[in-house]
Amino acid sequence: MDIISETTTGLKGIVNPADTLKDRKLREACAGFEALMLKQILTLARQSVPKSGLLDGGYGEEMFQSIHDDQIAQKMAGSKSIGFGDMLYRQLSQAHASQSSQSGEK
Repeated sequence: MDIISETTTGLKGIVNPADTLKDRKLREACAGFEALMLKQILTLARQSVPKSGLLDGGYGEEMFQSIHDDQIAQKMAGSKSIGFGDMLYRQLSQAHASQSSQSGEK
């Protein structure tokens, strides 16, 4: 399952009529990156918990746990409670705007 292509309601859901195509694509990329980072955090946190051996289910459990982590990461990224994607978008859009103004001055 590709978590970047899934729709989130947070950063991707922000619609600004003044946004250009580049701004919309940047928002989508930042939301996808936030979901990807959260998925990595969840996966690593789960690996740090020792398994008891009583109910560990093997490959099937690992596959469904991965899908579950994908969905949780998407919901977390979409809730805007973390805000990492939003901060990344603001930083990159400011950097792009300053580069555009500098290239226009020359």
